[in-house]
Amino acid sequence: MNKQATVECIRAVENIHPLKEWKLSLLDHSCYPMVIRGTWIFDKRLDVNIMKTGLKKLLNYYPHLSGRMKDKKAIYFTNDGVPFTVNDESDLTIKDVYKMENLIKHFTSEIKPPKIKRGIDPPMSIKITTLKNGSILGIQCSHMLMDGDSFYTMVYNWGKICKKEDFKPPLLEQSLIPAPENRTKDQVLKTAYEHGWEKIPKLSFLRFLPKLISGILKERSNAFYISPTSLKLLKEKVSTDNAFNCSTNIALSSFITKMCIKLFEHDEKTKCKQVTVANIRNHLEGIPSNFVGNASTFITTTSFLASASVDEIARIIHQTIEPIRKTPSQKVKEIMTMSINLMYHKLLVFPFDFTELHSKKPTVIHINNFSSLPIYDIDFGSGKPVSVIPHDLGDQVLIWPAHPKKGGLEIYFAGMPAHIIHKLQEGDSWLREMKKYSL
Repeated sequence: MNKQATVECIRAVENIHPLKEWKLSLLDHSCYPMVIRGTWIFDKRLDVNIMKTGLKKLLNYYPHLSGRMKDKKAIYFTNDGVPFTVNDESDLTIKDVYKMENLIKHFTSEIKPPKIKRGIDPPMSIKITTLKNGSILGIQCSHMLMDGDSFYTMVYNWGKICKKEDFKPPLLEQSLIPAPENRTKDQVLKTAYEHGWEKIPKLSFLRFLPKLISGILKERSNAFYISPTSLKLLKEKVSTDNAFNCSTNIALSSFITKMCIKLFEHDEKTKCKQVTVANIRNHLEGIPSNFVGNASTFITTTSFLASASVDEIARIIHQTIEPIRKTPSQKVKEIMTMSINLMYHKLLVFPFDFTELHSKKPTVIHINNFSSLPIYDIDFGSGKPVSVIPHDLGDQVLIWPAHPKKGGLEIYFAGMPAHIIHKLQEGDSWLREMKKYSL
């Protein structure tokens, strides 16, 4: 129970652009229902005053975070501020926190997308909770304003400001995101179909309702740890069996995809697809690494049979991703242009059957990898976190960095995969195979 809680609205040191607005792109609008919830656990007491002072300076660089939405189309740089809550729960230890359910909800201050859109709620909230032997930093931020790259980089930059260290200034320039082309709805659909994209009937989303009501879509597994040794061996094996130097991401994605196929017990002739969430910064011409906003897209493989081996799946993922890695990439431009045109015409057309993510036996394996972001590098002057709780956006498969001292990666499953995993008996062959990679 909270002993005491104080809330203060933190504003930028200077309201440099009081009349300026930050217009939401079509990509931003598509993220409307989502809120990113970041939770960092420290074994030291955070200096609240230093962090407040640093936040005031940070908001000079991110004025949209202290602004408010108007007309449901843009954030105005009103500098109304970011609510900053300080809680004293010094009867709790870090060990107690790890045992808690709904940890993310407890240690963050809720913001609601409908209220954000009406200008009632701020687009970001911050909460610091003092524990007996440490502190917890909890942040909620509207996904309309930032994707994962922007969000975790923003928190990293906040730490840099608190320690009076240099950092690369963020770039808030929405005009860099391509505008929709002057094409008719029929022309846009024709191009999408020629590239193998699929139209999703609106009524098919009703299939989600029972799982949403029952809570299945919100289920998440515990972490499956993959050790540095296992990652190295997996990468070496795939590289040896294929004619390319396999990245850790491709090796792990192919392994996870195969494990999902086994989990869903697909017939060998079942056709599957693997979807990667890709950061387009530096890959889409004009979008630099410090771009703030939403700058990601889905990269989808061609169909492959469930009987495919890890090596075969890795080869397919490699062939799909290789054109994306170029800087700039013509393939990324093609995908982004098509996506933006479809969004402009409000067409539910995707490179994969979106509803398959939540079927009883999904044939689409969707993976989002956050291991390259500065998640554990956050430091406000009192040291880095001992643990970072993954956000709960519901990615079917989430790859997360383990603590740097431990090395390796953590894998979380959500939705239907998590629901199936929770039903497995201890000692199940699938669980045994996953746990082998923790050694």
